[in-house]
Parts: sequence; C-alpha cells; structure tokens
Amino acid sequence: MNRKGLLDAAAALDDLAAGNQPVPAQVVAGAAALERVYADYPGWRDVGDALFGLKALASGCGMDLDARGRQRAGRLADIVRSLLDQI
Repeated sequence: MNRKGLLDAAAALDDLAAGNQPVPAQVVAGAAALERVYADYPGWRDVGDALFGLKALASGCGMDLDARGRQRAGRLADIVRSLLDQI
C-alpha cells in the first residue's frame, strides 16, 4: 500500500467533509492508492465508495455534498486512515 497516497486520499476526503474543494493532486494520488487497495480487496465497500468518489472528482465531476454526504466523507477519511495501521 502507498502510505503517501492513502494520506492524500484521507486529506481529500477531509476537505470534502469540511465542505471544501480538495487539492486536485491529492485527489488523483489518493484515487490511485485506493485503486490498488480495492484491486486486492474488492469486497471492501467503504474503500470502493471512497475510490469511486475520488475518481469522479479526478475526472472533473463536481461534488456538492449535503450534510449527510459530508458526514459520510468524514467517515470514509477515518476508514482510509485506518488502513495506514496495516502498512
């Protein structure tokens, strides 16, 4: 697993949770790192949700999250950070 990429993914998700636009480089690096994790563990729904959200952002799609969506982004950031313990 790519520790830096996972940190980027968590930071991008934290930005989304705060209602901010994440840094594009973090989005791209984070999506790439999550893609590698998801390839090995396709059953991890939360990792898949984080991956597909970041991939959508990386491809130019915007995200206007409501309170519930921001809460989910924050939870996904926590889950991504928990993957760092496994490295």
